[in-house]
Amino acid sequence: MTEKVSIAGCTTYAYPQVLASVGDALKPLGGMRAFVRRGDRVLIKPNLLAARHPDRCVTTHPSMVKAVAQLVQEAGGIPAIGDSPAVGGLRRVAAQAGIAEVADELGCPLVEFKEVAEIKTDEAYTFRRFELAKAVPEADVIINLPKVKTHSQTLLTLGVKNTFGCIPGMRKAQWHLKAGIDHAYFAGMLVELCQIVKPALTIADGVIGMEGDGPGNGDPRPLGLILAGENPHALDATICRIIGVPPEDLLTIQAARQRGFEGTDPKRIEVLGRPLEDLGVSPFRLPGRFDVQWNLPDFIKRPLKNVFVPKPRVDRDLCGGCGVCAEVCPPRAISVDAKGVRIDYRRCIRCYCCQEVCPEGAMRLQEGWIRRLAS
Repeated sequence: MTEKVSIAGCTTYAYPQVLASVGDALKPLGGMRAFVRRGDRVLIKPNLLAARHPDRCVTTHPSMVKAVAQLVQEAGGIPAIGDSPAVGGLRRVAAQAGIAEVADELGCPLVEFKEVAEIKTDEAYTFRRFELAKAVPEADVIINLPKVKTHSQTLLTLGVKNTFGCIPGMRKAQWHLKAGIDHAYFAGMLVELCQIVKPALTIADGVIGMEGDGPGNGDPRPLGLILAGENPHALDATICRIIGVPPEDLLTIQAARQRGFEGTDPKRIEVLGRPLEDLGVSPFRLPGRFDVQWNLPDFIKRPLKNVFVPKPRVDRDLCGGCGVCAEVCPPRAISVDAKGVRIDYRRCIRCYCCQEVCPEGAMRLQEGWIRRLAS
């Protein structure tokens, strides 16, 4: 089966151009009406990591959300916008990201992911049970709206990773504790979760992406593209090729291939719209990361973690002492007192949630001493 990924150019977030470019990206796929029928309840899932202004490029841009919601309405669908931010309530995060204004303008409700539905899988899955936001299985159609960004734990956060936000609140922290120590294991959870969420359509905001120490504190990187496809694995693999990352380096692609999921074979991905060879995108600057993935006993792997794997370190000149890092830390390795932020590296699992959400960019990743010696 051939998976189609459509690419359209878009160099600005001015709404008329975004609306036209989203339409151009969807046209080779049959347009929005190929995915949304009249009366369908459509859940739009952007990336709303934290309360940041759109110019920071941390969240899906409001022009993208508005364009998709408007096209859903024109197709006769009933859109809602939902996510589970890493820090803060949805309304506050959406307000700072410019998406609450879009929701109010279009009469599109914001759905806080609080109520939970338990989803059980079959023996083909490694993970036999997921607790998802109840709004996910209740929707007739899910449209996935990731931002093209780097990620200090998973290398990139694209279509597959964006579905992690369908797990409500602190349950995400529980998954980090269960699977975050072994990043390959965590990637396996993400691809199985994506299969359960089953977005009908994924549209990636690549107008201005993020490179460097993403997903929360990297640098904006103009890309000038909007990408769309039914299969998020195929879309992610295509984005990898565009930004200079071999698709096989992405752990979610590896995990999907191991499970035989469709969309990872480049020979079966048909790129529509703008040809890849005409894009001329220079490679993204990737986060500094080095994972211990060897199949070693824990008593050996734990010491090696400090030798090879980057650890979070507080830049005290930037730290405002807000305590957000301690709030989101899954193993509770971070505390805040009168002297500032403290990190217990014996408990730290290197999930980098603290680096993701720090509003000041004060949580930096310090490489293990072997890497520092080699550089």
